[in-house]
Amino acid sequence: MGEEGKAGAGLSEQAINWLVALDCGTADEQAFDAWRTADPRHAAAFAQVAATWRRTADPRLAALLDEPAEAGPPPEPDRAAPSTWTRRAVAGGAVAAMLGLGGAGAMLVWPRRAFASTAVGERRTIRLPDGNHAMLNTDTRVAWRFENGPEFWIERGEAALLIRETTRPFRVYSDPIDARLGAGKFTFRIEPGGGELLVVAGRAEAAYGGTPAGTVHAGSALTVSDGAARVSAWSLDAIVAATAWEDGKIVFNGMPLDRAIVEFNRYLPDKIVLQQADLAGTRLGGEFQIDNPDGFLLALRDGFDIDHRQQGNQIQLFRRRG
Repeated sequence: MGEEGKAGAGLSEQAINWLVALDCGTADEQAFDAWRTADPRHAAAFAQVAATWRRTADPRLAALLDEPAEAGPPPEPDRAAPSTWTRRAVAGGAVAAMLGLGGAGAMLVWPRRAFASTAVGERRTIRLPDGNHAMLNTDTRVAWRFENGPEFWIERGEAALLIRETTRPFRVYSDPIDARLGAGKFTFRIEPGGGELLVVAGRAEAAYGGTPAGTVHAGSALTVSDGAARVSAWSLDAIVAATAWEDGKIVFNGMPLDRAIVEFNRYLPDKIVLQQADLAGTRLGGEFQIDNPDGFLLALRDGFDIDHRQQGNQIQLFRRRG
């Protein structure tokens, strides 16, 4: 790449970073305005990023979900910016931009997102601007914006969406899964390397990583792991266990102890750890309160002779002897 190309790529990265910061509401607007007006190429690079996203609204997702992108001629080519854009331009969620450029003193109008989050062990319910509801599980962060129809981002954690009615598709974005929802109940869970969309009621048109997943019907889930995806029907017991957190419960139906610990640790500031590897495969059953780990630890001691001790910020599990 020549020096001019490198400079163009650098400007593009700067424009993308400003775009994401403005979308998230973390940008210093005076600093942005100083950067944009310092060089005509800065304004041009930012204008193309914003205009390209606004025009396409991520064309991959629009095509996958049968929602046409905004019509219009392609933007004028700009040597200071690449000709194509990837999801990197909207890292952390889709970006909707409205930009007016009329020379010096142009105004930027930016519809920011609203955010909500929960701490470890916390749950909360949010009433959204359209009257629908979102319930957030432990250590979750979400965002929403309704200027151009309902848009909802899940940045981390787990959320349940109860959509009673909508006159326009309810769009959900996350790193592993994007979806368009109608009326119904849906849960999204984001995990390292993937995520899960469970349709409890209704149906969802879904996509993952630029690939269509089609329609996910009630009683089924789209699971994405390490770039691979599958849609599968779930049993009633599995659905009950997956949604038990909404009632402050955690349910184990034959789950091995090592996986059960991962589930419980989502809600605990002090994490449970195994001291002996041979305990990992111990199969568990039962229902426990999320905010009562002592009940879980007592059940392990009484039912499996697995005791515990507090060591710093860890709860260590070990086999009782004698």
